[in-house]
Amino acid sequence: MIRFFGEHPTAANLLMAIFLVMGLLGMSQLRRETFPDITPSEVEVRVLYPGATAEEVEQTVCQRVEDAIDGVKFVKELRSDVRENVATVVAEMEDIGNFQVFLNDIQTAVDAIDDFPEDVEDPVITQLGTTDQVLSLVVSGEMTASHLKAYCEAVKDRLQQLPEVSLVKLIGFSDHQLRIELSAAALQRYNLSADDVAGIIARQSVNLPAGILEAQQRDILIRFVEQRHTPMELEKLVIVAGQGGGEICLGDIAEVHNLFEAAEEKILLAGQRAGMLQVLKTKNQDTIHVAEAVKQFVGEERQRYPQIEIVVTQDTSTLVVDRLQMLVKNSQQGLVLVFFTLWLFFSFRLSFWVVMSLPVSVLGTFFLLPYVGLTINMLTMVGLLLGLGLLMDDGIVIAENIALHLSRGKRPLQAAVDGVNEVKAGVLSSFLTTLCVLGPLATIAGDIGKVLKVVPLILILLLAVSLVEAFLILPAHLGHSLKPRQRGNRFREWFDRHLERFRDDVVGPALDSALRWRYMLVGCVVC
Repeated sequence: MIRFFGEHPTAANLLMAIFLVMGLLGMSQLRRETFPDITPSEVEVRVLYPGATAEEVEQTVCQRVEDAIDGVKFVKELRSDVRENVATVVAEMEDIGNFQVFLNDIQTAVDAIDDFPEDVEDPVITQLGTTDQVLSLVVSGEMTASHLKAYCEAVKDRLQQLPEVSLVKLIGFSDHQLRIELSAAALQRYNLSADDVAGIIARQSVNLPAGILEAQQRDILIRFVEQRHTPMELEKLVIVAGQGGGEICLGDIAEVHNLFEAAEEKILLAGQRAGMLQVLKTKNQDTIHVAEAVKQFVGEERQRYPQIEIVVTQDTSTLVVDRLQMLVKNSQQGLVLVFFTLWLFFSFRLSFWVVMSLPVSVLGTFFLLPYVGLTINMLTMVGLLLGLGLLMDDGIVIAENIALHLSRGKRPLQAAVDGVNEVKAGVLSSFLTTLCVLGPLATIAGDIGKVLKVVPLILILLLAVSLVEAFLILPAHLGHSLKPRQRGNRFREWFDRHLERFRDDVVGPALDSALRWRYMLVGCVVC
């Protein structure tokens, strides 16, 4: 195989071009994210019980859900969070289970519970770990909290219309609430009680279907809609209507305030009320693309409403961009340093082709990443940074041995074949040793193993691709680019001469003295 590629340089050039082109094409399809994509293993069951205390929720809801999930296979751990009005149970799956089957089994087990109290709402079952945060937007301005929330909701709707954005979550506001404060004097004046007013409001605040009107052409759905959503609408609600046409409205006996249920649930920016929009992405989306689309939207929004302050925070895309820039910078510096270092000892052509193995190996690795389930993230870039120093070793060893055979008077092609054959066993052994060290790291179980396996996987891929480049592409290029009996490198001749002198005049006598006084030397070391 080595001789075939050496005798047919077009095949080596074609293989190199394939690595470069497929790597560049693969880079455009690689997903960029902060941390590796970990397969979800948790399911959340959330049950609302309005008006119940934490103790009631624990006894009547949470315990029943836990008992039902205990019968599901591959349940590794159950975690419960009980509060007033709500119970949350999270089930974690064992590593050997199938998540889709696990999710369906939990759904079936929870749906089979038939002894919940009447006021308990239907359980909501959610698969956790399907989204990752990209960035957050903090929005503030000179406006009331209600208007600020309305503006944030409008921004949220416009953000979710962007093709790159799939999910936006609004936090910093509790549930909206219209609070009615009745006047005791007005209730006495009109002979009303608080229960009477509450019943009247409840009867008139409905949104219910009223049947179907069947016609010849089509059926018409009739619905009774009488819900009021603003203080002004509630103040116009009729409480008492006289026979002569007189009416007493809610605004005559009460004040309606537009408030939030929990006043302490809020976000402040420089002492001013603010709302936070958390932009999330799915596992199939690119962090940098989502962040760029959101930042462009923020720029347009600032121009449209300069009185509104929008601050970008918790931007995880900057971490990915910084690591990518570091990888490119280190690669460029490594190319320059390796090239000039090799040029001190070898010819220009030999140094050039050895350095070319770096982009070829990296781009070839980029092409293979999607096929092993890897993405561009913090850990894969750490693996690439570690591999930049490792992948040059094989090329340097092979190139140096080819240069040695060339200096013995052999033709370039024959020197390339003999040089590779002479060191291929050692190079392969080095790769297999590295594989034996890194391989077990990729088989660690648990969540930590799912994260740590990324580094050894990408290192193994990078070294495997560099091995192909070093055995097939590099010898072919060196065999047709080097000149027979080329003139020796003056710096190398000077370096070898002084190295041999240092060996003969310093290292040799020092070893002889150490052997002659070995007992005294061992005693000094031990003491």
